[in-house]
Amino acid sequence: MLDNIYPESMEESGRYLRLTLQYISKYKLAYNPITYALWYEYATGRNDSLTLEIQALEKDKADISFEIVLKLFRKHVADSQVILAEKKASEFQAILTEVTRQLSHSGSSLNDQSYSLKSHAEKLSQSTTLADVSAIAEAIVSGTKSIVISSQALKQQMDATVSEITTLKKELKGIKHTARTDMLTGLLNRRGFDEALLEARLYSIDHNQAMSIILADIDHFKKVNDTHGHLIGDSVLKMLSKLLKEHIKGKDIAARFGGEEFIIVLPETPLKGAFILAEQIRMSLRTMKWTAKESGKAIGSITISLGVAQFKPTETAESLIQRADKALYFAKENGRNKTMTELDIATN
Repeated sequence: MLDNIYPESMEESGRYLRLTLQYISKYKLAYNPITYALWYEYATGRNDSLTLEIQALEKDKADISFEIVLKLFRKHVADSQVILAEKKASEFQAILTEVTRQLSHSGSSLNDQSYSLKSHAEKLSQSTTLADVSAIAEAIVSGTKSIVISSQALKQQMDATVSEITTLKKELKGIKHTARTDMLTGLLNRRGFDEALLEARLYSIDHNQAMSIILADIDHFKKVNDTHGHLIGDSVLKMLSKLLKEHIKGKDIAARFGGEEFIIVLPETPLKGAFILAEQIRMSLRTMKWTAKESGKAIGSITISLGVAQFKPTETAESLIQRADKALYFAKENGRNKTMTELDIATN
């Protein structure tokens, strides 16, 4: 079921993307993940309730502001994951009810057949003629066959139920993954990142291990979008995401933090190790050559600025991110295409 949430081919998704960008431009909205997700969903035409509400707004010539977009997103897009989860929970409840009914029915049937066999056994001990013994033996064989058939039927029913439960478990896992994943890049989204960071902080405290984060921002990304278009901008975001995935390992986590910002969580990594990784990522990106696929026009180099901070066991997640953000801002102020750590700020 989840495989069919976004079943479009490359050509279809490209057409929906162009429509999405037209809608965002029409209403002069910011190009962020929320506006993108909402208008993409509208462009596909598969969300009937969303389509009707937007058509009503357009009919009234309403100015669709970001506040309205956010309201529509929460109502028709974000909450759809909750609805899916509730639907699957209801299906689980129905399956368990049916299992209980099957077991109860089978148990009652088996008890009746067991009582019948016991009665035949008592009669057999009192039988004195060959005809009586033969008749009782036939009854016993028939009863035994009934028990076997009932057991086989129960097994088939239980096998089917187990298969259905397995399918539902896979779908629920897929729903959770979809709710935590950024649609464009395939990295964790902000919700997924918040959950992952909490787990990483607890692990760091429980195991007395260092943990650091890297906050990265694409330099002059607005200029890339304005000059080459948003399709090229999206390609840059996806390529950087791929680069981040290639550089992290083990328990490391990469997420899209918002817009052109990305964040990496590095369990069991002190500040120095995080700085080294950040530099490796920065240098790898700087050496890449970028060309517009359709026009063949050179885009030029794409660079990033990065800020690094190490987790303190007594601090909040917000405090940790804020220190990495200050280091990132310091890198921007000092010419961009640089990696700065919280220690660089402390010494200036």
